[in-house]
Amino acid sequence: FVTLTYWYVSAPAASENEVTGIIGESVLLSCDLKSSTAIDTARLRFHWQDESERVVYSFNKGEENQHQDSLYTNRTKAFRSEMSSGNISVKLSQVTLEDKQNVYSAFATLLGENDKHIRTCPTTLLVAARFPTPSVTVNKTNMNATCSTQGGYPQPVVTWTIQDRGNHTLEPWEVQTNITLDSESGLYSVWSQVNITENQTVTCHIFNPVLRETVSNTTIVSPSKSINTDPAGDVQEGFTAINITAIIITIVIIAVLSLFSIGGYFVNKKRCGASGGTIEVEGNNHQRNGHVETELLDRCSPTPDNLEAD
Repeated sequence: FVTLTYWYVSAPAASENEVTGIIGESVLLSCDLKSSTAIDTARLRFHWQDESERVVYSFNKGEENQHQDSLYTNRTKAFRSEMSSGNISVKLSQVTLEDKQNVYSAFATLLGENDKHIRTCPTTLLVAARFPTPSVTVNKTNMNATCSTQGGYPQPVVTWTIQDRGNHTLEPWEVQTNITLDSESGLYSVWSQVNITENQTVTCHIFNPVLRETVSNTTIVSPSKSINTDPAGDVQEGFTAINITAIIITIVIIAVLSLFSIGGYFVNKKRCGASGGTIEVEGNNHQRNGHVETELLDRCSPTPDNLEAD
């Protein structure tokens, strides 16, 4: 048999080893025995358990999960090919809120004449869920901006910054915020509102204290419109780019038609003027498909040589 010469404890205190798991994802409970010689896995026995002494994962001389608690069924995976080098880490999948603040520890034994039993690698699991980027809407009638998001954990910190003459963070008394906990999912929803004035840029910030990350969204408030600058690029009020383009095209078409009409008039006027006449409009009636249609024709009438006196 192989005698384990010595083992090092990789994490002597729970506070020195904290890991964060995202709800619905996987997290690694890391532990390395750091043996000075190769470990015979046929003589290795170890298990992980939580602070309630529920078995998370067990390995007994090659057999896995003989004593696993139902809470962790189909949720754990060890690295068997690395156990001989002392790696007894376990990947815990499908993290849930029930896992939060649990302290997980590994208990290991190498069977033989010099059995060594140790408790090692205490690990505190923090649980979190990311908040989606908040939506920010502007009410120009009431002159306020509203920020909302949902599905995050734990309870976030909400702040607003306003940039007009400067860039400053609003005080808590300037902000109306409502944070609610969904009883079914255990996740938080956020609703927050501030008063605004024109020519301001307002930003809503949602800070997750466990992940230490902030998601934000900004809205520009102008006298004519308010534009949301989130990745979706939604225009909340005012003209859209399509509206403006259509208006410009219409104006150009009207201008071109007007130029053609004015140009035609002056060409006829010049032609008639050269012959000493004036422009007259005559109507000719034509019979077509049982309907009478009138064709307007420009005519040059010669100017009489002598005008009769009144």
